[in-house]
Amino acid sequence: MLIRHLETLLAVIDTGSFHAAATKMNITQSAVSMQMKNLESHLKIELFDRSVRPPRLSNAGSLVLDNARQIVTLYGELKRASPVTSQMAGSINIGTVPGASFLLPDTIKILVSSYRQLKLRVTSNLKYELTDKVISGKLDTALLTLDGELDPDLIARHLLTEPLVVLAPIDQSGKSDTELLTQNSYISFNRKASVSGMIEAELQRLKLDVDVLMELDTIETLHTMILEGLGVCILPLSAVRPYLKNKLYVVPFSPNKIRRTIGLIQKKNHHRQVLLDKVYEVLASSAKKYRSIDP
Repeated sequence: MLIRHLETLLAVIDTGSFHAAATKMNITQSAVSMQMKNLESHLKIELFDRSVRPPRLSNAGSLVLDNARQIVTLYGELKRASPVTSQMAGSINIGTVPGASFLLPDTIKILVSSYRQLKLRVTSNLKYELTDKVISGKLDTALLTLDGELDPDLIARHLLTEPLVVLAPIDQSGKSDTELLTQNSYISFNRKASVSGMIEAELQRLKLDVDVLMELDTIETLHTMILEGLGVCILPLSAVRPYLKNKLYVVPFSPNKIRRTIGLIQKKNHHRQVLLDKVYEVLASSAKKYRSIDP
């Protein structure tokens, strides 16, 4: 992008070297050199005298310098005046079910660093409560499990589909999902959660009678109980945090390959649709790294 090349040119001039400009622009020194050569090719002039070290601005380069600054400044003003930027200010209220909140840290980090006038408020709750709040306008959008029919006033956008798996202590390795569920105590996630409804329906269909030892509200506590050897559970694959992959035994649940879908819901014709589109875009990018091959 030409504007990026002009920004790099100004960084070279302002810092005094290609090396310092690379640090400022967060790119490699070779990338700086390549951008400057591309810019010279585009403008059909030599911007630098490369017979000296470090290269210094040529006479022709000096002539375009002021124009380059004006272009970069005008581009910055244009960005600030764009519909996206103007909407990406103020507050946005986002809801999430506990089992989908893992998508938010990267998303929030990107949004607050890109749009410093934007304030995000996050609420965690169960699906039906979040849905009611989106309908009433108390929440702008909510991240949750998509299953069943959606209220006609709402729309949903898909983010991630993932399998359900059985999590067990590592010393249970080699056993099937049926063996794990029938030979161990069962630790249930909050039964009011949508994903728990999917799990219970499939257990009934498979005619698996599990011995429920406890019901927990947080995935982290559930992990601790499994690591202590107190039982097994069924959760979406994303619940297996990276630091636990070598500490837990994970096996697909059910021959039917039951899966849950995470999506973003909102009211139709939302008055800040540009903002919600940007939030969805960043969330979708964050979700890509979780689209892994089934275990």
